[in-house]
Amino acid sequence: MRTPAIVLLVLALFAPPPVMAQGLRPTPRLQALVETDGVPAGTTVRLALRVTLTVGFHVQSNAPRDPALVPTLLTLTPPAGVTVDEIVYPAASDLKQAGQAQALAVFGTDFVIGVRLAVAPNMAPGTVEVRGKLRYQACDDKVCYTPVTADVSWTVRVVVAGAAVAPQNPAVFGPATATAPPPAGIVTAVRAANAAKDFALGEKLVADFRAAHGITPEYLLAHSWLARGALAAGQLDRAEGYARATYDLCVAELPRRPMDQEVQLPTAFGAAIEVLGQVQAARGARTEAVAFLNGQLRAYGATSIAKRIGKNLNLISLEGTEAPALDLSETQGMAAPTLASLRGRVVVLFFWAHWCPDCKEQVPVLDKLVAKYGPQGLALVAPTQRYGYAAAGATVGPEEEARYITEVRRQSYPGLAAVPVPLSAANHLRYGVSTTPTLVIVDRAGIVRSYHPGKMSEAELEAAIRKLL
Repeated sequence: MRTPAIVLLVLALFAPPPVMAQGLRPTPRLQALVETDGVPAGTTVRLALRVTLTVGFHVQSNAPRDPALVPTLLTLTPPAGVTVDEIVYPAASDLKQAGQAQALAVFGTDFVIGVRLAVAPNMAPGTVEVRGKLRYQACDDKVCYTPVTADVSWTVRVVVAGAAVAPQNPAVFGPATATAPPPAGIVTAVRAANAAKDFALGEKLVADFRAAHGITPEYLLAHSWLARGALAAGQLDRAEGYARATYDLCVAELPRRPMDQEVQLPTAFGAAIEVLGQVQAARGARTEAVAFLNGQLRAYGATSIAKRIGKNLNLISLEGTEAPALDLSETQGMAAPTLASLRGRVVVLFFWAHWCPDCKEQVPVLDKLVAKYGPQGLALVAPTQRYGYAAAGATVGPEEEARYITEVRRQSYPGLAAVPVPLSAANHLRYGVSTTPTLVIVDRAGIVRSYHPGKMSEAELEAAIRKLL
C-alpha cells in the first residue's frame, strides 16, 4: 500500500462469542487503527485492523485451500465521498494438521489487515464513520469454532486540503511493522499467570488494569480467567470466589452493556456461570449445580450464552440420564430412526458442521469403529445444523445451505453416505453443542454414558464403546 495520510482513530473492540477449552470460543482483540489524526480532502487514507488472538489460536486465511473452510474477510461500508481503494491481507502461514492431506493456510496470533481509502476533493471538513465487518473462523490445534462476524468501525476526521496532520500508531504503519512484537493483552497475561499457578500475580494484573481502564469487557474477561485458572488447579474455594465476583460484576454491567452488544461480556459471564456450576458439582452437590444452571438458563436462555449453559448442564447431568429425543423433522441421507427405536444398540451421536476440519478428521475413526463393531450392535447418527454459510463463507439462505451440506457430505464425508443426518438447530441446543465435533455415546438402554465436546482419538472412542457392547 502507498503511504498516505490518515485519521482520527475510533476504537472498535469486538469479537466472537469466545474463549477456549471444552468448546468455549476464543475472543480475539480487534483494534481499528489509523496512521494520522486527520486526512486532508482529496488524499488517500491508510487504516488498519489489528487482530490479536490468544496464544495457540489461529484463523483461516482470506484464501483457505479447502473451500469448505470460512475465509477471514473484511468488508467496508464507507460513507458518501469516501471509497475503498484496496484491502491488503497479510501473507498466510502453512499449518500442518494430523489427518489433513494439505497444510492449512492460516493467520497466526497477531496480524494486521490494511485498508486504503480515498477521500473526495470536495468533501467538507468534519468526522465520518467508516463501518466494516470482519468474518473469521478461529481454531486451535484441536477444534475449529463456529464462524463469527464482528463489527468494526473507524471515525475519520476530514480536514481541509493541505492541512497538517500528526502521525499515529507508528508500530503498525511505520518501518517497525514487521519486527514490532505483539502486545501482551491482559487476558494473555492472566492466562500466563494461571499457567504458573501464580494467582497473586493474576489478581494484581487485573487490579492494575481496572485502576487504569475501569471495568471494561476485557477486564471482565480477564477476571473470568482467574476463576477458570483456579478451577483447573483444583482450588475450588478460590475459583468460587473469583467466579462469584465476575458474575456480580457482569450483572452490574448489563443495564448499560446489553448481553450481546459485544462478545467479551457474555464470554466472561458464561465462564463465571460455568465455574460456579462446576465448583458445586466438584463438591458433590450435583443437584444444587443442576438447579443453579437451570435457573441461569431460564434467565439467559434467549442470549448467546444459552448453549454454554446447556453444555455445562449436560456435562454435569446428562451422563446417566435418558438421551434427549432428536428432532427428525428434516434429515439428509438415509431415514433417521428415533433413539427409542435404537434401544438395544449402542449409539454414537456425532454432532458436526460443514465448516469443521476437525469433524473431517473424526469421521475416518468413526467409519472404522462402525465397520468393526456394527455387527455387534453399534449405530451412528450424525446430527448437524445450518450456520448461514456456504462455500468460502458466503452468506446463503436455508435451502441453498442445505444443498451445500449435501455436497460437503458427498465430497468430504463419504463415510456419512449411509448414516442418518438430522438437520436441526434444536438438536444442538438440546445437547448443548457449542463445539464441533461433539460425541455423545448412548447405551443399549438409551442412557447417555459419555458426553465429549471435541475430537476423540480412536483408542478413547473404542474404549468407551467396547465397555457398553
